[in-house]
Amino acid sequence: MVRANESVPRLGLREQAKLEVMRRIRAAAVDLLSSKPYDSITTIEVAQRAGIAHATLFRHVSSKDELLTLAYGDQMDVVLDKLELEDDLIAAAGAEEDGRWYCNRIRNLYRSRAEFYLRDPSNASLYLRQGFDMASPGRERAVQQGDRLMARACRILKDGQEAGHIYPGVDALTVAQNCQGIFIHEVDRTPVRGFDPATIWDRVEARLSAQLDPLILATHPPTP
Repeated sequence: MVRANESVPRLGLREQAKLEVMRRIRAAAVDLLSSKPYDSITTIEVAQRAGIAHATLFRHVSSKDELLTLAYGDQMDVVLDKLELEDDLIAAAGAEEDGRWYCNRIRNLYRSRAEFYLRDPSNASLYLRQGFDMASPGRERAVQQGDRLMARACRILKDGQEAGHIYPGVDALTVAQNCQGIFIHEVDRTPVRGFDPATIWDRVEARLSAQLDPLILATHPPTP
């Protein structure tokens, strides 16, 4: 925290210039990837769109793959911030707290992920897969974002278990990992199987239901 009698350090002209170049590179990557598949974009195009020399581009990014990280990493963080805030509001309301209520909160997480994927299925799937590529410059960030979503799902399940609405005999983290795996698998097999990307949520929801619904404990025991 900055005290009242302290001033915020100002960036030097060189640091400001570097930040401005990175802003332009990021904006150029986002702009191009919103209209063209990743494989058809060249680093020369990105440099031209950013208004910098090609050599300058590679003084700020290490590879073409890093451009994908720049374009989608920040967008994914925004998506995660939004869905966590929405889930916090749902949890605070707690209007219909039962087993299905907890499971629906997890479905909401992945519905938001599916909506992000549908903005640009081809390029978004490449970004989501960076977490599995040991050589990718975006791997660490993609892994952290996946972990962030799994942590939220795990927390929801544990809360449901403590409240007596979710079956206590399962490991919440394992279930959360399975939910994440379901989503990534459906993203991966969409082009391989020739599925319509627009059906991604229908397929993910069906598999999430098979994973989550058996964990729901009846609120009231059946009448003999």
